[in-house]
Amino acid sequence: MKVRIPAPSDLRIEPALGSLLMLDLVAAVAGNSLRAAHVQIDGDFFPDEADEVTTARVLARECEMLRDTLREYRRRVRIRLDREPCGGDG
Repeated sequence: MKVRIPAPSDLRIEPALGSLLMLDLVAAVAGNSLRAAHVQIDGDFFPDEADEVTTARVLARECEMLRDTLREYRRRVRIRLDREPCGGDG
């Protein structure tokens, strides 16, 4: 996993980028931990699987959806920051 640390100038303009990065990392670790503990969740759903496994499957999927949403938000913020004279990496 490649992590792009927000520049100080980006954090000055958009402070939420720091906490959103941390949330993304936590979601990645949580999803991977669930998959490690319940390897069967990467496969097909079975009607007779334990409730814990089903819940782990849903949580892991939610972690991925959250990460997708966070990536999209950061992408849009990055576009805006790159357009602003005070934003970006400079």
